[in-house]
Amino acid sequence: MKLIKMLILILVILALVYFLMNNNDEATVNLLFKQTDQTAVANIMLASFGIGLVVGFLMAVTSILSAKNTSRTLRSKNKKLVDELNRLRNVNIEEDLIPTDTIQEA
Repeated sequence: MKLIKMLILILVILALVYFLMNNNDEATVNLLFKQTDQTAVANIMLASFGIGLVVGFLMAVTSILSAKNTSRTLRSKNKKLVDELNRLRNVNIEEDLIPTDTIQEA
């Protein structure tokens, strides 16, 4: 599995380098807070790719932390239920649950 992941990573990097080499034109970027006059398209693509990686990583981290929190909560509830079940199993059964004077013999 690690080999497949490494192969995919290498292919993504090679595709990124290929697109960066073919896009050496200049472009104007207009952001909300800043405007650049002439920036290489390769730099724009590289910055977009980097920002996408960071955003994806942060989303994955929040998802993992949320799943761990849910798992911890469920583990705690499960432990409480198991403890309660074990306590109920160990309760002494009273002999006088069924009164012997009310049993009718056939």
